[in-house]
Amino acid sequence: MKKLLLSLSAFMLVGSSFAQQRMVLVESFSQASCGPCASQNPALETLLAANTTKAVAIKYQVSWPGFDPMYNQNPTEIDARSDYYNITGVPDRVLDGTNQNATQASINARYAVPSPVNMTISHTMNAGYTAADITVTITAPAMWSPANTVLQLGMIEKTISFATPPGSNGETVFHSVMRKMIPNASGTPVVAANFAAPGGSQTFTFTNVAIPAYIYNIQEVGFVAWVQNNTTQEVFQAGISEPLLLPDFGAVQSVQASNYSCDLIVSNATGVFKNTGSTPITTATINYTFNGGPAQTIPYSGNLAPGATANFNIPTLTATASGAQVLTSFLTNINGSGVTTPYGLPATTTFGVVNAAGSTGAFIQNFTNSQFPYADYFVFSPAGNNWARNAANTGCLKYDNYAFAAGSIGETNLAPINLSTITNKLMKFDVAYAQYTNENDKLEVLVTTDCGATWTNVYTKQGTTLSTVPAQTAGFTPTSAQWRNETVDLTAFGSATKMTVKFKATSAYGNNVYVDNINIGGPLSIAEENLLNVSVYPNPATGILNVSFDATGDYVVSIIDLLGREVSSKSNTASGVQTIDFDVTNLSKGSYVVSILSGGTKTTKNIIVQ
Repeated sequence: MKKLLLSLSAFMLVGSSFAQQRMVLVESFSQASCGPCASQNPALETLLAANTTKAVAIKYQVSWPGFDPMYNQNPTEIDARSDYYNITGVPDRVLDGTNQNATQASINARYAVPSPVNMTISHTMNAGYTAADITVTITAPAMWSPANTVLQLGMIEKTISFATPPGSNGETVFHSVMRKMIPNASGTPVVAANFAAPGGSQTFTFTNVAIPAYIYNIQEVGFVAWVQNNTTQEVFQAGISEPLLLPDFGAVQSVQASNYSCDLIVSNATGVFKNTGSTPITTATINYTFNGGPAQTIPYSGNLAPGATANFNIPTLTATASGAQVLTSFLTNINGSGVTTPYGLPATTTFGVVNAAGSTGAFIQNFTNSQFPYADYFVFSPAGNNWARNAANTGCLKYDNYAFAAGSIGETNLAPINLSTITNKLMKFDVAYAQYTNENDKLEVLVTTDCGATWTNVYTKQGTTLSTVPAQTAGFTPTSAQWRNETVDLTAFGSATKMTVKFKATSAYGNNVYVDNINIGGPLSIAEENLLNVSVYPNPATGILNVSFDATGDYVVSIIDLLGREVSSKSNTASGVQTIDFDVTNLSKGSYVVSILSGGTKTTKNIIVQ
């Protein structure tokens, strides 16, 4: 394809007096789930921004200590550079291959050391922005005898921005990330014979270098080159070809639909695309696919200025079955270019539809079935940090605040319920949660009776109010005695024939929260009381409160205030009738809940302290 006449060069040769002025290479090793990286990277970026005429940066997102999508996209070459320097922890920095301390003083000191070579580097993009040509030339004003020396060339994305953190350390913006080594991590040999006389040079040409499909933003693609001795690891010179401002370019920024629908017809899907190029967009083709089906198109015509956005509506979509639905959109053929591959990464959204009537009678779910999510349930998180079934308590739901970054949100919608057929309009469920130290991880319960158009919050607890055990720095998995039963009154929705309940978790990067034994309108409260034969007296209590019950093995008896805080607890192992006494003299006057858990059965009683 015809090449666009676009280029940007980084020239190290400024004048004869600076013929051997070096640019310092700062190689950084980081990770999206590394806490210290998140706290130290801003200072590094400030340092680099203050030294754009002295230093060139490239960053490798490594495999540890947690998840990082940028590592997973090119693990082999990132591992090769980590192994080259024997990097064993992050964050870490390497200055010109020899100095692992990137400070203003170290940059200044290295910048003052003359280089034996100069460098120029430039690149162009093809008409479809799917490949690049890169040219690097090194020249030596004086004789130079390179031995075991290579030219390294790295494709970078200058800035990668995520809507939500891709890892667990909260970072959403990443700079100068290495995406591909060219031709590979071994580099290209520098030929010593080319520099046997003063003024020697070598030009490296890399043609039709494919832009990887995992690149997030083609307009952030640049190239960093450096000359390095593999024996000493010293870097002699570095340069950068900055990202190009591309004409006739844009991308779909987002598509969306109501994230929950009560039927298979989706009529409200919309999208937004942006002109991110240097010329107005007058025509384009908007493409969309539904659940991986064939692409459909929507024509655009207008005069969209650089930097401006345009909204578009997607025609009515029809799902074939209940469950998660995936809608994807992208641009092609901007200004009649004929390009049929997407400009930029396609935008994608996931939402749920449920083509089911509300179930009649009591709704009881204990998550013993391992094949979760179940029919007509919907699990959703914008970042994929979803609720998942866990084996604890013979099966339950877990939201991994211990791993999910602060601000991550996960939602689980239960199957629809016909509440009008249920006499007992109470919902009970068990919850277990530990803080990490003092984080305010949050659990909410919301209800909709109009197919997700509006949601009503019926329960919110977070932090200490949500906690069922003291804080712990290990990932929390509850024992059978570390659960609390909650009750929510759904009387306000009593006439609903298609009610959906949503459990929503919001991470504060604290510790795990679990939900189990969801019971809407069921008889368990009566059955539990009969099984345990619970008696609480006197009620109201002024001094000593007695709790009598049938124990089976381990038991825990707790007094909980109306904020969900455990104010007193006693536990033991026994069989038969037990009577436990609590001194409530020092409790504030008011209402409390007594929770009795024994043999996997839990009962709660309301009491008043006077």
